Amino acid sequence: MSDTDSFIEEVSEEVRRDRLYKFLRKYAWVGILTVVTIVGGTTYLEFQKAQARTEAEAVGTAIINALDISNLEERAEELRKIEVSNSEAKAILAMLLAAEEISLENYEAASASLNAIFEDPSISRVYRDMAKFKFLLISHGNVEDNLILAGFKEMASPGNPFRLLAEEQIALLTLKTQDIDTAVDKLKSILEDAELTDTMRQRVSQLLMSLGVDPSSL
Repeated sequence: MSDTDSFIEEVSEEVRRDRLYKFLRKYAWVGILTVVTIVGGTTYLEFQKAQARTEAEAVGTAIINALDISNLEERAEELRKIEVSNSEAKAILAMLLAAEEISLENYEAASASLNAIFEDPSISRVYRDMAKFKFLLISHGNVEDNLILAGFKEMASPGNPFRLLAEEQIALLTLKTQDIDTAVDKLKSILEDAELTDTMRQRVSQLLMSLGVDPSSL
């Protein structure tokens, strides 16, 4: 009886082994494809990282070389020649170029560079806000004051990293309309803000003193 049981177990084992081999032969390509996909995907990601790193280094070197040029026009021209695909690098390059255009008093070109940044949704919000703030700053004399004021009021909303700077510009624009009391109230509220920096505190305090208000009494 035991011999019969042993024989049956051996036959069953052989059948199971045979079925396993057939299964592996039939579906082995799935495992191979999975391994190839994983290895290939990893290799592609590493290639992309290396390519992005190489491009970033090339762009950085090109920017440094351009900024080393002493002549303003030549420096701006070299910055214009630099091509980038990364959206963040594009924003930084555009702002550097805008700064050079402002130095050359090419305000229209500077505005175009800044405008291209804050209208591009692929660029991080902080860069877009920075570009918008700079755009509004250089728009005095070229854009109506009420439109500039509206732009700064939009930037003065809670959570915007340039909120206090926008508040300061609102106060200055209010002074321009001779509404001294409103401007002073705005400056006082800036001084009471918990996020106020020392540099801005000094600037706002000096402005209040020029308006005959003692900031130490607040």
